[in-house]
Amino acid sequence: MSEEVKQLVDRLETASQQSNQKGKAYKRTYPIFHSSQKVNSWKFNEWDYGKNNITLPINARGLFILDDAENPQIVARGYDKFFNIDEVMTTRWEWLEENTTGPYEVTVKSNGCIIFISALEDGTLVVCSKHSTGPRDDVDRNHALAGQEFLMKQLREHNVSSSEFATELYKRNLTAIAEYCDDSFEEHILEYGEKEKGLYLHGLNVNQSEFRTLPMDEVHAFGNKYGFKQTEALCEGNIHTLREFLEKCSLEGSFQGHELEGFVIRCHLKGDGRTFFFKYKFEEPYLMYRQWREVTKEYIENGTRVFRFKKHKFITNKYLDFAIPLLDSDKELRDQYMKGFGIIKLRNLFLESYGMTGMQILNHEKIKELELRNAVDYDKVDEHTKFLIFPIAVIGCGKTTTAVTLTNLFKDQWEHVQNDDIRGKDKAKLMKLSLEKLSDPNVKCVFVDRNNHQLRERKQLFEWVDEFKEDYLPYDANIKIIGVSFLSRDDLDTVKRITTERVLSRGDNHQTIQLTKHGEKKVVGIMSGFWKRFQPVDTENYPDSAFDLMINLKVDSQTSSLSNAKEIIKQIHEKFPVLIPEIPSDENIQAAFNLALEHKPEHTPSVQKNHQQKPAVKKLKPSYFSAHICDKEHIFDEVRALVNRNQNTTDTSAVINMLDSALTQDELHITLSHVVQGKKGDARGKRIWATFMKHYETRMNEISACILHRRQNGEPVNNDVRETFACENGDHLSYKLGQLYWDDSIVCATVSLVRDTGAESCVSRSDNTFVKGLDCTNDIAHITLGILKEGTRASYSNTLCHAYADGTADATAHCLAFPDDSPIHAAGISININ
Repeated sequence: MSEEVKQLVDRLETASQQSNQKGKAYKRTYPIFHSSQKVNSWKFNEWDYGKNNITLPINARGLFILDDAENPQIVARGYDKFFNIDEVMTTRWEWLEENTTGPYEVTVKSNGCIIFISALEDGTLVVCSKHSTGPRDDVDRNHALAGQEFLMKQLREHNVSSSEFATELYKRNLTAIAEYCDDSFEEHILEYGEKEKGLYLHGLNVNQSEFRTLPMDEVHAFGNKYGFKQTEALCEGNIHTLREFLEKCSLEGSFQGHELEGFVIRCHLKGDGRTFFFKYKFEEPYLMYRQWREVTKEYIENGTRVFRFKKHKFITNKYLDFAIPLLDSDKELRDQYMKGFGIIKLRNLFLESYGMTGMQILNHEKIKELELRNAVDYDKVDEHTKFLIFPIAVIGCGKTTTAVTLTNLFKDQWEHVQNDDIRGKDKAKLMKLSLEKLSDPNVKCVFVDRNNHQLRERKQLFEWVDEFKEDYLPYDANIKIIGVSFLSRDDLDTVKRITTERVLSRGDNHQTIQLTKHGEKKVVGIMSGFWKRFQPVDTENYPDSAFDLMINLKVDSQTSSLSNAKEIIKQIHEKFPVLIPEIPSDENIQAAFNLALEHKPEHTPSVQKNHQQKPAVKKLKPSYFSAHICDKEHIFDEVRALVNRNQNTTDTSAVINMLDSALTQDELHITLSHVVQGKKGDARGKRIWATFMKHYETRMNEISACILHRRQNGEPVNNDVRETFACENGDHLSYKLGQLYWDDSIVCATVSLVRDTGAESCVSRSDNTFVKGLDCTNDIAHITLGILKEGTRASYSNTLCHAYADGTADATAHCLAFPDDSPIHAAGISININ
């Protein structure tokens, strides 16, 4: 045995010296509780397990070897890594049917923290968490210590000495594997109160390289002898009855009336008879509870309510309605929640107030009932439906004249909110005022008057509707959003000529652009800026695909606003007759148009009389610093090559669809330091943010002066969207792609940054010397490549990367490693301002 372990250690040591990340082993040495001896803990990256192109020295997830070069011994051994149904090729039902044999031992998957228990020859117990043991000062919660303390209490209660227990483990060369479930120590998703808490024994592994675990009847006998909580288990004779049982439990979301995370199934491979594990995780209620936990944490951290959810929109909003007032009034509750306590209590308080259990909410009939009573039927349009109109235009297209014509026609039922009339720092005030007007029972439609000539502006409006709708309207109010496009690629030259003539002829009759003040050349320059930034409507892709109706208009004459108003009326009447039941007469439309021509802006700033008086330069407040990816097409080429190489072994269809259907991000970047980390982060995050702010102070002052100049001269400065400014001094970083991650919501890639650890920097000057202190604050540097599901925030990439690193990624997540010889890329440092 010793020689076999020595060979294993040699392979592990070799794997730990690899320069690349693929198949790399990581070693840490820990002291054993109450002993002078030490053990080495060995682990691998989560994404390396189960890969056809990676051979690991051992597949154990949790491995502790005595720190003794002459006589190494496996002290504790976890299970070989196993996967959820359909997560990999070898857990698909067809593969299991063809390659495994029963009996299939089905054990309940406990929801706690895993604990390994073994022993040394001298009778010392060795208690480990997944990858560590012994006293530690670098963590605020020592799982191994908590597990050992509970074990000693358990043995005392059963009149068993620790040496007696240790002797049996050592003689039989076993690791006892238990799940420590105790809400007073650490809450997870499912509840373990005073009666349920304890060490749930679910495995006895032989301490050897090859995975071998004892059957559950022996596990139960051992557990009863030493006072462990018993892991519920049953046996199914064949794969077909097993599948029927698992799918039945999944529909019910429970087993024997109890909510649980799922099952672990133990069987054997046909042919060689080796042990084979896989798991069957329930999607619910686990995911619903986890969603409640995550939206609560986000509210506590950011003070902002989340309105976009993957599932359970209605009940999650009800949960937040209940939870937010409690959180706002109880600082202790908020503090404890972020430490991992009170999660289940808050959830149970809500369920109690709601009058249903989680299982009742998830019961199919109950869901149908809730949908019928409470959910929004977005397809239903009736007298209660409200409407918003978003124009897509540039200066001089006649959108305001058209809007005023329509509101003149449908007085009291239509309202008009003009962005140029809004002052103040609240970027979302345009939408808030629109929704406030829409909340009037008499108002059916609001024309939200802003140019929206860029995709990001249209996307922003949709996001604001989602975010603020329920502040002004009932949760079940149905809003239909109509797009009105005043121009397309085909008629740009004609529109440019007509709009220029209109703007020059109206003189000073505008809130921000006045001919007297700016002069003809400057006004034409302002308009030219809009044309350069204009992005035509693309109803095949989000956000333009989200419009319930898109009306395409023409700006082909000086009176096109009249014909455009008629076209809008005609198309709305055809699509939504509830909003326009009858088309007004030509005489009434003409009268409304004539009145609109007399419209004067409510707020026209006075011309600055004292030209010597200049407003002070307001310093910018960046939202984050980033590395801007200039060669993004090369990045996507690498992604395409990677998925093509692996499409026979991994389901890469989601990534291919992203590449082929323009779901990729318009711009790619690596976030280096964010303002939240500067304000609320750890000491390192705050230090790096401060260094970025100091290093780029001069550049930010230059940009501030530039923006002030644009404002003084009436040039458009869009305060509602993020603007990115290159640092223009050659500062850059170098990187190569690491792993590609994706699930059904997002696609992202980790990056390996070229760094100078001595300077704590990844940012170089133009001469390639590192700038001390300019580093990446994210634990996992990454690039968001594409959004697959509408409403997903780019920041979710960070969540997915950490889920893979922590081993908590669900079955929808996938990972592929880029080749070790991937090219090195450069990216310029940018300042991002909101």
